[in-house]
Amino acid sequence: MTTAVVIPAYNGLDYLKINLPAVLKLKSDQVIIVDDASEDFTGEFIKSTYPEIKLITNPKNLRFPKSVNIGFQAAEADVILLLNQDVTPHPDIITKALKFFDDPKLFAVTFNEGKFGYAKVQFTGGFLQYTSQKSESVHSSFWASGGSCAVRKTIWDQLGGFDPVFSPGYHEDLDISWRARKQGYKILWLPDARVEHQRETAFNKAFDVGQLQLIKDRNYLICQWKNLSAVNLCLHFLAVLLRCLKHPGYLIPVAMAKWHLLSIISYRLTSKNLYSDNRIFNDQ
Repeated sequence: MTTAVVIPAYNGLDYLKINLPAVLKLKSDQVIIVDDASEDFTGEFIKSTYPEIKLITNPKNLRFPKSVNIGFQAAEADVILLLNQDVTPHPDIITKALKFFDDPKLFAVTFNEGKFGYAKVQFTGGFLQYTSQKSESVHSSFWASGGSCAVRKTIWDQLGGFDPVFSPGYHEDLDISWRARKQGYKILWLPDARVEHQRETAFNKAFDVGQLQLIKDRNYLICQWKNLSAVNLCLHFLAVLLRCLKHPGYLIPVAMAKWHLLSIISYRLTSKNLYSDNRIFNDQ
């Protein structure tokens, strides 16, 4: 199997200087950096220091989901490693990951970031609730982290990649993984495939804490509105109403999410899912 590494970059030159040597030691067939209109001369550094890396420069800042999609479109490989600019991969993660892709139903593997484990979800109280669990062995994960994972490109293309509705970012990885699971595909967490991830090095430069929380809350709602089954969606809307009555400030992310109702409705009308919510929630 051929492999490629895709790294979306935004004002992360200091991190790339540290992490790119480790990325190149992976010896993947292709390395792609999507420079999302950085202002710290990321593009100039890549061109002068790493001519072997394929550099794509966005003419304007498109944010994380769209930048990742651009990188995946340019990648020519069976399996693509998606790494954030602040991720340092251990040298054996490709070897650790590729053997699992012998299973044609495997969509993605998510790497061990140390602090976090596999994702486990349940639908309770009208909302999708999730926790991070640790295991010493390979374990099913509800989603693959958009910061450090490996993805089968054919399934990614089939699913249409990250949904741009989640721009500037957050929960686009939950969404595509949820969609993959509804099509019967698998996601695994690999405890032996390790990376070091500093986290939040791009968003914190573009948004303040309050803005980030509103974006997270909005995208969390959009993800559920897209993917919950009809019965669970009714329970969810009731829970949203009750939360707004108790916490009127929650009306803000709800209103932000409602701007995207047309695209959400369009997706729900055209998507054809093989598995129900209950089946994929229980199959973890």
